[in-house]
Amino acid sequence: MSDAFPLSQPCEDRDFADWHQNCPWCAVWVVWIASDAVDATIQAARHALGDALLSRYARQPHLTVAYRGLCDEMAHVAAEFGPAQLQADLAALQALAQPPFAVQLQGVGSFTTVPYLGVGQGADTLARLHDALVPWPPAPGWHYVPHVTLGHYARSLPLLWAVDQLHAVGVGQPLLPLEVQQLALVRYASHDIAGPLVLEGLWDLQQQRYLPQPGALWGTTG
Repeated sequence: MSDAFPLSQPCEDRDFADWHQNCPWCAVWVVWIASDAVDATIQAARHALGDALLSRYARQPHLTVAYRGLCDEMAHVAAEFGPAQLQADLAALQALAQPPFAVQLQGVGSFTTVPYLGVGQGADTLARLHDALVPWPPAPGWHYVPHVTLGHYARSLPLLWAVDQLHAVGVGQPLLPLEVQQLALVRYASHDIAGPLVLEGLWDLQQQRYLPQPGALWGTTG
């Protein structure tokens, strides 16, 4: 099939040990979303796609702001993120001085690995935050797309089919804007491709201050 009709890339629900090399965690900056309307939309989307998705996806709704990489409380050989990188991130956020803002989820799309809810209002602000934390693209031609992941594909299928299925049940209609008061630094167990997020710390956009959470790997403040 030509590139004009791309297919999804199935994800295996397994431990990708060759990637994490026993480094236990992976860190990500996100906007944590707590909304009944978003929860209901995600449930409707997953129902519409059915067995096209892996049946298990335990990650709480969130907008990824910046992937930060493998991490550990100790200096693991494969670790990409730790106290020094966190301090650099906090300095970047302090310099940006982004105040609280609003985001509106709107539209649907799909990467080869996951379908997602898109962002209308607030997308530019999320891009500024991303660029402050990741000033250099991780790969040639790569660009940041703010989104809420709906799950991982379980089989190969036309991406256009998945998007059409979501549109058919009304997923992608604009939701009420959400007020973003803070960014969350979260981590997930690297051995679990669909496991839940663990809250590491919060960057308060109003106070421009970092607050480590109970059980945080690193107790730094900023």
